[in-house]
Amino acid sequence: MAPTSGFLLSSLYAQRGIVFAFLGATFFAFNSLVVNVITKRISPTIIIFAKLFAYLSPVAFIRWDYSDRYRPCDVLLIVFVGLSGLGVLASAVIAFSMPQIGSTSAIVFSRPVICVILGKLLLDESICISDAVLVFLNFVGVVLISEPSFLFGGDSVGYEGGIVGLLVAVSCALFGASQFIASRKLVQRDTYDPALLLLTTGIIGMAALPVIMLVDLGNLQYLKTATDWGLLALSVVVCGFAIACTYLALHSEKASVVSLIATSEVVISYSLQVILTEDPVG
Repeated sequence: MAPTSGFLLSSLYAQRGIVFAFLGATFFAFNSLVVNVITKRISPTIIIFAKLFAYLSPVAFIRWDYSDRYRPCDVLLIVFVGLSGLGVLASAVIAFSMPQIGSTSAIVFSRPVICVILGKLLLDESICISDAVLVFLNFVGVVLISEPSFLFGGDSVGYEGGIVGLLVAVSCALFGASQFIASRKLVQRDTYDPALLLLTTGIIGMAALPVIMLVDLGNLQYLKTATDWGLLALSVVVCGFAIACTYLALHSEKASVVSLIATSEVVISYSLQVILTEDPVG
């Protein structure tokens, strides 16, 4: 019995990157649903502020013993990850505030296409046949959901968020791919510290928050009820777990693999949307 348990544990540990990636996708799917609900009650700016504030908490877990390893290139990569993380957070909150979160997830998670290409060009990560097939299927799904006029006719975009929502979702995919690739580059350079990356995102985000608030200043909706506070706290906690799992996955798996597994959020988002909301799926 003991040898069997040991074998299972060792096998699970060997695949920890895949396990963490799937857990991250599950948490992100639930977070998407909560954001979709809470943005009907409070402003996206408030949600962004709360999550940025939470990003400052990992300061106690930073690997200060890595400080002598950092070179100018590492510092630039860390700042780039922070900027990309802020882009992901802001664009995701806006994208998932729109109807049909399953469709939004599909567009946001078109990033495997970008990750595979950049991973090969910048990180020399291998591409196997299964990766190529999954990326192709993901791309086809994104095209079908966006319903471009050259395939479906007419002038309108099928995605219910409209052209602005579509562009925001695509921007989120681009920011996410950039964040993954830069993180994997830090892993290759042996200077990868998830806590420092989160803290950097929080600091950069807090510095940029006044600009974000100016954009949303005329439409700010503040927390008014205990339900609002509860939903906001739930979103922050779930998002924190999702990010932590994703960063842990990136520590041991290629960016393309993590991003491909993350596309399971599309199915989970659709399932949660059908079960827990009245929003249409198609």
